[in-house]
Amino acid sequence: MPDTSPDDGFVHAADLSSLVDGEMRQVDAGGHAILLARVDGAVHAVSAFCTHYGAPLATGVLHGTTVVCPWHHACFDIATGALEQPPAQDALRCFETRLDGDRVLVRVPDDADAHGSDTSYRESDGRPPSTAVTDTVDDRLIVVLGGGAAGSAAVEELRGSGYRGRLALITRETHAPYDRTKLSKGFLAGNAGDDALPLRDGAFYESRGIEVWTDRRVTALDPEARTLTFEHGDPVTYDACLVATGGVPRRLDLDGADLDGVHVLRSWADAHTLAEAVVEGRRAVVIGASFIGMEAASSLTDRGVTVSVIDRAAVPFETTLGADVGGVLKAAAVDKGVTFHLEATVDRIERVGELLSVVLASGERVEGDVVLLGVGVEPATAFLSGAAFHDPDTGALDADETLRLTEGLFAAGDVVRVPDARLGRRVRIEHWRLAQQHGRVAARNLLADPDPTLRTEPFTDVPFFWTGQFGVSLRYVGHAEEWDEVIVDGSLGDRSFVAYYVAGGSVVAAAASGRDQDAAAFHLLLMQNRAPSPNEVRGGVDLQARLSNDA
Repeated sequence: MPDTSPDDGFVHAADLSSLVDGEMRQVDAGGHAILLARVDGAVHAVSAFCTHYGAPLATGVLHGTTVVCPWHHACFDIATGALEQPPAQDALRCFETRLDGDRVLVRVPDDADAHGSDTSYRESDGRPPSTAVTDTVDDRLIVVLGGGAAGSAAVEELRGSGYRGRLALITRETHAPYDRTKLSKGFLAGNAGDDALPLRDGAFYESRGIEVWTDRRVTALDPEARTLTFEHGDPVTYDACLVATGGVPRRLDLDGADLDGVHVLRSWADAHTLAEAVVEGRRAVVIGASFIGMEAASSLTDRGVTVSVIDRAAVPFETTLGADVGGVLKAAAVDKGVTFHLEATVDRIERVGELLSVVLASGERVEGDVVLLGVGVEPATAFLSGAAFHDPDTGALDADETLRLTEGLFAAGDVVRVPDARLGRRVRIEHWRLAQQHGRVAARNLLADPDPTLRTEPFTDVPFFWTGQFGVSLRYVGHAEEWDEVIVDGSLGDRSFVAYYVAGGSVVAAAASGRDQDAAAFHLLLMQNRAPSPNEVRGGVDLQARLSNDA
């Protein structure tokens, strides 16, 4: 049992001599899990688990005072507990430490295990949470269009950055912001219910003076007049606006694509409808081996549903991850009973009795009780059609490096195409975590845009996404739409590897399975523009050792 001092609440957590500088360790302190770290001689103590999904941070990577979560790469400052990077929304608890000779003592309150609530929340700079805006002299109205990852992150950052004017988050959905990443995974598999989806409860937004307008579909935005027009309701005039409307699922332009029983999966409502339509023993046909399609296929197999997947590629994710890594995910799916129809084109969908029949161009029929379209999304930007920054071919909004479209108007998330300094061109990336990063940076720049005393910042964050399907967890860092080669370190067969993507003579991205710490280390290296060269990768580079070497 740890030593305790009843007078001051401090608990003996470890011996200083056992802590190596640069090391972090999870310890028990008075019955509570605490993360200890020694950095430049100082000892810090914070809560041990990521405030996102509860990953043990001790299994992540520490560099300086930044700790990277091993699962989804949220970043925290271990000295202050402050949140540095999403997808976590809340900071870590930070505990007082002191030394008694060689003994490291930590003051541990009774609620030390609490996080993700108002008692532990800190704004992005570590300050206590904002309260309701009742005495402000700021009469501006900032509107955030979209209640997804980018929009929800933006409104929190606006309050955290000191904005005290009126703030409205407007969404076309009936729900306040929720965790869309769970829809194709835990929710559809039946492992997470409705209560696991909201990102915040209503009291959170109310206490911060954030108005949440649901069921409001914008039909027009005039950047010069700064007005918004809605399908229903009065127009709104804003002072500044962030467009974060996300994407809408693509529909196939073929006969039968609108039949009852043909589904898409993008929203909370979509997930409910699909989950109600599939029960154990039924059959599902997934058109499109996309991440949504394959994650949904995995979840459906967990529900006892027989799944067939149709795709034009020879291997799932061939154009995203390459044939080797895509083959790992395909093999895992086959092991779970999934049947693939690859290098196949869908001609039409027909109803045959109580079943749906997907007819391929070859004449083959693939039958199921339901059909799920997993063929990607398009930017939800039709209301900006005709604007100079709107690409009529793709629907993307072209922003500058600060995510600015024009004066008083910014964009974030799936809708925006932004210059990438590492790749030397504009990119539009549909990642949940990146959308949150966009939202945070765009919010700060939106405030700085009209204020000459504030400086804008270019968006330079590193893209990251994760997927979990058929028992395989994959972390992907960076971005590579095309590559010259893929160098694999490890064993694809054992699903323990890092695959490096080489383009233009540089390693620009990596996909990892079973190597979470290496993925986190590569993430930090890419942030620092210190990614290993292709030759170093071929030689079996130690990413964590390279990270610790600041030379």
